[in-house]
Amino acid sequence: SRIYSTFGSLQAYEKFEDTLPFLHWAGLRHSLLCGVLSNADDRYGDSILPMLGVTHDELHFQCFSKDFGIEKPNPQFFAAALKQAEPFISDKNDPLLPGHCLHIGNDYTKDFEGARRAGMHAILLDRYGEHELAQEWKRRGALVFNDLMDVVLWLGQSGCRLG
Repeated sequence: SRIYSTFGSLQAYEKFEDTLPFLHWAGLRHSLLCGVLSNADDRYGDSILPMLGVTHDELHFQCFSKDFGIEKPNPQFFAAALKQAEPFISDKNDPLLPGHCLHIGNDYTKDFEGARRAGMHAILLDRYGEHELAQEWKRRGALVFNDLMDVVLWLGQSGCRLG
């Protein structure tokens, strides 16, 4: 019961300072669809994210492995996320394809390899300054950034068409 109360409260989680600015930049300024793909249980979406101030105003969809019976890095989980995002596409004649998506994660196997096998673009974040691990990810072909604002800069410099 004490473990459940700890993990059901804010003390067990942190929201990175760049999260809401990134979501507002993506959603409000560029009309990009944003969602969460997680192997965590659905309590994460129902209570943890709202406690952290991340709501459906910022996130269009949420995909939890428990709801689909599959987990990252399974490409089918990423395909399920595409299905969750489809209702938010404004042009129904322009289907959402994996190559239109950028998955941002923090685990090489689950996030980078999983998204790439599903046909998506992928970026990893080195949130905790694990430089040796980040260098290994880069050596294996991943784009690695320190935070989401670095991703914003990279997207702006890459010439990628947003929205």
